[in-house]
Parts: sequence; C-alpha cells; structure tokens
Amino acid sequence: MTLELFFIAFAVYVFAGVIKGTIGIGLPTITISILAQLVDPRIAISFLLLPALVTNSWQIYRGGMLMKSLRTLWPFGLTMLVVLYFASLFAPIVPVRWLVFGIGIMVVLWTVTTMLKTPPRLPDRYDRPVQVLAGVVGGATGGLTAIWSPSMVVYLHSRNFNKNEFVAFTGFLIMCGTVPLALGYISNGILTRELLIGSALMIVPTLLGFSIGERLRSRLSGPQFHRAVLIIFCLTGLNMIRRGIMG
Repeated sequence: MTLELFFIAFAVYVFAGVIKGTIGIGLPTITISILAQLVDPRIAISFLLLPALVTNSWQIYRGGMLMKSLRTLWPFGLTMLVVLYFASLFAPIVPVRWLVFGIGIMVVLWTVTTMLKTPPRLPDRYDRPVQVLAGVVGGATGGLTAIWSPSMVVYLHSRNFNKNEFVAFTGFLIMCGTVPLALGYISNGILTRELLIGSALMIVPTLLGFSIGERLRSRLSGPQFHRAVLIIFCLTGLNMIRRGIMG
C-alpha cells in the first residue's frame, strides 16, 4: 500500500464508518465502490473484512439484542451463511458486472416506490419462507460481489422494525455474511497476509467514523431514520448501476 493510497483509504473508511454508525449499513458498498476505482475490486473487498467484523461485533454488542436477533432471524442468517460461503469460492472466476447492474436497478426501483408509497407490512405467515429466499439471494450476491445488503434491507423494511431493532438486526445479518466471506476468501487464496495487514489498518478510521455516526443516529426520529436509510440506499443503487455500466 502506497502512502497516498493509505490516506485515501483512511478517509474513505472514516466516511463509510459515519454512514454505518448512523443507519447500520453502507460499509461494504461505500468502501468497495470507491476503492475499486483505484485497486482491484477483490483487493478492495479484502480490505473490508476486518473492519466489518469489528464494527458489526460492536454493533451487535451495542444493540443488546443478540438473542432476539437469533430467535427472529436464524432462517435468514443460516441460509445466507451457507450460500455465501459456497458462492464466494467462485468469486475469482465469475464476472460480476451485470449482476451488480441488475441489483442496482432493483434497489433503485424499490427505494423510489417505497419513498412514494409505504409498502404493506409482510404478514407473519410468510416471514420464514421470505427469510430463506432473502438469505439465498443475499448469499449469492454477497459471495460474488461482497454486497448482500439489498435483500437484507428490503426484508427488514418490510417488517417495520424500529430504528434500534433495524441497526441491531443489520449488525447480526452482516456478521452472518462477513464470516463466511472471509473464510471463502482464505480458501480461494484471495486474502493474503499483506491484504490482511491492510485490512487491520482500516479498523481505526472505521471505528472513528462509526462513533460519529452513532451520535448522529441518536438525534434522528423514527421517520427520519427510515428516510435516511432509503435515500442512502437509493444512492447506493445508482452507484451500482454506474459500476455495471462502466465495468
């Protein structure tokens, strides 16, 4: 890592940490989207792994809802964990450009329609099957692109969880994705010792930004929080479309 790249990455991880601390998501999408313009995308993903593990562990601890997360989301988490690991083994050989583009289209359509009209709440009787479906989709996309938040946010939003539940549950689900992704990258040889050191260096700026974001979240009301999630998610989708078009 050159000194110039280190300072750029430092600033990117502070910014991404602020977003994640505020709404509970955004760390993979922001860091990968920006750093992939400067380095190989798989290197950008490798840098992400340790900061993601640390911040999501902290997010779960601060949320104080680990047992509730396990009881509520075990079908989603277990399905995604298994599917994501096996999908990550194909990351070095599968072109992801059009997959990212397609996900971006779906994300933008969903966020725009949701902002225009609140969708109906997902009935309890469909909860478990939808969790499994979301886990399969999130695992497949996460293993190939390191981005599994679309299915996660769509599901959590459909259940109308409050902002503290949303942040705690996203921490749990992102952890369920980060662990198998790291194991998959070790298995396929992408995560080297040098990249592991680079990932460790990004923990400090991420935690710095995360602490700022937590303070911002405490000042947001429930409706403001959900609107912030939708706006940032829409921008994420637009950026994914851009990545798909530009390759």
